[in-house]
Formats: sequence, structure tokens, C-alpha cells
Amino acid sequence: MPPVFFLPPAVILECGASHVALGAFTRTRSGRLRIEDYAAEKLCNEPGRDEAWLDEVRTALQALRARWKNSGPVLLTLPGHLALTKHIKTPRVAAAQRGKIIKFEAQLNIPYALHEVVWDSVVAGDTGVDMEVLLAAAKLDIVDALCAAVEAAGFTLRLLLPAPLATLAGYRLAHPKETQPVIVLNLGARSTTLLYAEPARFQVRTLSFGDSIVSRQIGKEQDYEIQNAESLKLDGRNVTHSEHAMEKLASRLAQEVTLSLLHFHRQTGARNPARIFLTGGTALLSDLGEILAGKLNVPVDRFDALGAVEISARAGLNEVAENAPALTDLIGAAATQLLASQPFVNLLPLRLRSRESMRRRQPWLIAAALLALTALTPVIWHFQQHATEARKQTAAIEKELVPLRERAARNRVNLQKLEQMRELVQALQSVYDRRASWLSLFVDLQDRLVRVEDVWLENLQVSLPSRENALPTDGPLRITISGRLLDRTNPLAKVSPDSYERVKALLASIGNSSFVATVESERFDNHQPGILQFAFVLVGKPAHPL
Repeated sequence: MPPVFFLPPAVILECGASHVALGAFTRTRSGRLRIEDYAAEKLCNEPGRDEAWLDEVRTALQALRARWKNSGPVLLTLPGHLALTKHIKTPRVAAAQRGKIIKFEAQLNIPYALHEVVWDSVVAGDTGVDMEVLLAAAKLDIVDALCAAVEAAGFTLRLLLPAPLATLAGYRLAHPKETQPVIVLNLGARSTTLLYAEPARFQVRTLSFGDSIVSRQIGKEQDYEIQNAESLKLDGRNVTHSEHAMEKLASRLAQEVTLSLLHFHRQTGARNPARIFLTGGTALLSDLGEILAGKLNVPVDRFDALGAVEISARAGLNEVAENAPALTDLIGAAATQLLASQPFVNLLPLRLRSRESMRRRQPWLIAAALLALTALTPVIWHFQQHATEARKQTAAIEKELVPLRERAARNRVNLQKLEQMRELVQALQSVYDRRASWLSLFVDLQDRLVRVEDVWLENLQVSLPSRENALPTDGPLRITISGRLLDRTNPLAKVSPDSYERVKALLASIGNSSFVATVESERFDNHQPGILQFAFVLVGKPAHPL
């Protein structure tokens, strides 16, 4: 994840196995770091007693908070013996795909279930074919307890940085132009950080031993009974207990450096270091560097991080100078926040990280809201003026529209009445037209009967529709007509064929009427002498409704 930079000053809490230190840093115009304030509290617990160590850390944090009154977020460094670091390789793939690969590798390389730890990763180097990635992890219960102690003291914790990355940043700050590979040994009370650094990549190992043995032995020999200290034999010469312990420490360091270089060379093709830097409390002892240089045949120098920073009067030059070897991680942690391009991870638990992310965004959200409100105020006022003017114009128009709306309502009522009257007129016109049609039909029938002669109609009946609920006007009108034809030539006998032809001609003539669509159901009866009875159904035309 990318670093989250502090606004100056950057307040760093460096939590070690034997001390807790607080430093406030700013960045000068020239780009250098400046120590604005510094305070440290020593811890007296024995190695391996984590509960006692945590209790002493709580006390030390309370004391530092009593001195540092300012508010603001702090960065906490996690001591090396509590942080697990592991180097892996991933193919050169897209960032999203690489994230999945790193998570898979984390499940394989972290010796705990991922829900039991807090972990993060950072790119440690690029070989052109693979990406070298550093995994950093810490047990969640320990981190939670430490974070709770920091917040209980009144600090606002935002970032949790493993100490090895602080050591790396401190080295690169002090030696930005170094082109040769070097090794930095940061000797802590309970662990030692072995850092192999090149300009473009780095490797980190945390060794599970520190300078506590030598420090305790030196403390004993500085006691007032130093004259009674027993001597030991080493390579045929008499040595003190502290010299013997330092020899053992140097041998152990030389062995670990040799093994680490073999491992780095096999894994990444690392070159032999041009020199070795010592930092930490034991780095003040010149004999350790000489002994280690003799064993490794590599120049060993004391690392000085103070050369890369300025010191304010408030911080106290003498106090800072006395603790110079212990300031490497403190200065390096500040460099990760005030300077760019420093490798960085955050082991803050997710719940605290989310809370801090929200807290960090709150001022910006408030500022954005105020800025938006300020920017929108003229626009809002402008539109409010327009809205007020529009309301006035609307009220005036509404006042003019009231009589118009009343007139429109009266018009709608009158139009409805007019439509009703139109429908009534149409109904009356239909009745009138049908009455005139009946008269025209009868006149037409009479004219056709006169042409045939000796024929008359006896019955005319309108047939109603057979469908239930149907109206007489539904469908074409059907009229059943019956009548008789007189055969003058045969008054006492059955009608002649000529009479049949006359009746058929009559029906055909009726079928040609403009009021008749068709003539159907024709029936004839000649039982009565000299009379031909006939009947038929007349189907009206829709164009001339009856």
C-alpha cells in the first residue's frame, strides 16, 4: 500500500525491547529532516517476559505523553522481535493479479492463519524478470495490545511500521549516493536486524539474538566491585567477561552474516558487501567492529544517522548525541513519512486503519463542504433572486388567469351541453330520416305493384333480431311480406304459369329497389283457384335505414 504522509511535524514513537522514544520531525526548505523534539524512556525488563515488557511500555508511553502535549497522529515502530519478515518472488504481472499472488504466498509463508495476524507487503527489488516482495506480519493479539497501550496513553495512532524498514530508510537517508552493496546490523536488546541494501533493492533478516548479554556484562563490570571481576581465557590470553561476551557476539554475527550472504546470493544473486555498518546500543563499543571486521575481512564502520538531520535546541543536542546509535529507527521512520520513495508497509489492524482513514478524511470532507458552500453561495443567492422574481411574476399571471379559468370552465360546461344537444338532434334526425324512408319504401312498393297489376299486399311484418338484448337497429332490417295475385284469365282454375312469371318479375323488381339489399325466403301457394299467394323476406340496405 502507498504511504500515508503526515502533515508536519511527523511524530514518531519508536518502541524497542529496551526503550521507548518519541521524536517530532519536520522537513526544512532544503529537504533535510529536522528533529524538533526528543524524549526517551528506558525499559528494565528481562528478555522473554513479554507481559512485563508491555507493562513497562504502557508506563513509558504515559511519561512521554506527559511531555508531548500536542495532538495529532503518530507513527509507531514495531520492534524486530515482534515482526516477521519474509522475502518472496512474484512474476511481473498486473498489480491486481500480483496482489492475488502475494496473498497466496502469504498463506504459504506466514506460519499462522491470516486471520490471526496483520500483514502487508512492499516491493523490495526488480530483477527484470521477477518482482522481489517483502512480506511483513505480526500476531494480531500482540499488535492489538500494543495499539491499545498507545491509545490509552492519549496518542492517536495512525501507522504501525516494522523496525527493519525504519532501519532501511535511515540508512538510505544517511547514504543516498551509495552505489555498492552494504550490510547494516542493527543490534537491539532482543533481536538484530540484518539489512542487505543496494541502491535498487534490499533484503532483510531478523536474528533472534541481540546485545542484551554484552550490555548486562558491561554493566556488571562497571560496578564498584569491578576489581573482583573474574578473568577468562580466550585464545591463550586473559579476557574479562564483557570481552568474552563480545567475542561470542561477534562470532555469532559473523556466522549469521556469512549464512545470510550465501542465502541472498543463491536466491537473488546478491554481491558481497563493500562494508558493514553497526548501529544500536552495542555499536558504541569500538572493539566489536574490529573483531567483526577481522572475522569477515570486510570494513566495519559505526553507522551515524545524525549526520543526515538537523537538531533543534528544544530537542537537546547532548541528549540526542548520547543516544545516537538508538536513533536510527526513529529517524528512518520519520523519513518514510516526510520523504518520498521509501519502502513502506502498515501493520495497523484493519479496524484501526479504517477508523483512521475516516478520521483523516473528515477534515478534508469538512473543508470540501465549506469550499463547496462558499463557491455555491453566490450561485444560490442568484437563483434565489430569480426564484423570488419568478414567484412574483407567477402570482401576477395567476391573478390574470383566474377569470380566464372561470371562463374556460363555463365554456367546458357549455360545450358539454352543446354536445348533448347535438346528440339529441342526431337522434331526432335519425327518427325523421327513418320515417321518411318508410314512406319512400311504401311509395316504391306501390309503384312496382301498380306496374304488375292485379296484385296486392296482405301482410307486412318487421322481424326483430333473434339475439338476446339486441336492438331493432342492430344489423339490416328484415321485413316479411305476403300478398296475392289475381289471374283474370283463369278465375276458376289454378293459376297459370304466366301468373308465376308476373310474381317473379315483381319480386325481381322489388329486389332492385334502392331500399332493398336482397329478397329471400320466397314462397308460393296456388291452392285457391284464380289466386296465387306469395310471401318473401325483404332485407333492407344499411345505406337507407328504415
